[in-house]
Amino acid sequence: MRHLMIWVLVIALFACENDERTKGDTLYSDGKYAEAIKAYDEYLKLHPSHVKSIYNRGRSFEELGKFQKAYGDFEKVLDIDKKNTSAMLSLSKFYYRDHNFEKAKYYAEMGVKENVNLPQAHFWLGRAQHQLGSFSEALTAYNNAINLDRELGEAYLYRGAIKMQGNRKKGACSDFKSAKDLGVKEADAAQKKYCK
Repeated sequence: MRHLMIWVLVIALFACENDERTKGDTLYSDGKYAEAIKAYDEYLKLHPSHVKSIYNRGRSFEELGKFQKAYGDFEKVLDIDKKNTSAMLSLSKFYYRDHNFEKAKYYAEMGVKENVNLPQAHFWLGRAQHQLGSFSEALTAYNNAINLDRELGEAYLYRGAIKMQGNRKKGACSDFKSAKDLGVKEADAAQKKYCK
C-alpha cells in the first residue's frame, strides 16, 4: 500500500510539473506573450536550466519587441546547450535586425555547421551575406535554403533580387512569382516594378 501511495505521489508531482511547463507554451501559442513570460519565469525558478522554457521565454520577449531580453535568453540557451540551432538562428536574426551583419553571418554559419539540412540557417546566412555584398555566396545560401524547403517564399524573393542585380531578369521574375505564390507580400511589388 505504501509503495502505491508513493507512486501516486510521484505521478501527481510529474503531472503538476508537466502542467506548469506547458502552461507557458500554451500561452505563447495563443499569442499571450506577457502571460507566457510570467509562466516561464515561475517554471524557471524551480528548473533554471530548462532549455526549452528559456528559449520560448526569449521568443515571447522577441514577439513583444523586447529584443535585449530575448537576446539574453538566447545566449543563455547556448551557454547550456552549445548545439542548439534554434538559439543560433534567433541570435542571427537578432544581429541582422541590429544591422550587425558579420555577427548575423557568424551565428547562421554556426547553425549550418550544426545542421546542414536546416533551411532557415541557410536563409539567414544568405541574408547576412547579401547585406555584406557577398552576392555569389548569398545566392548559394538562398539556393540551399530553397532546395531544402520549396515553400520558403522569402528565399525566392531575395534570390530574385540578386538575379535582378545580375541582369538575369527572367530568373528574377520567376523567383518573384514563386515568392508571391507563397504569400510573400513584397514579391507583388517587385514583380510589378521589374517584370512588366
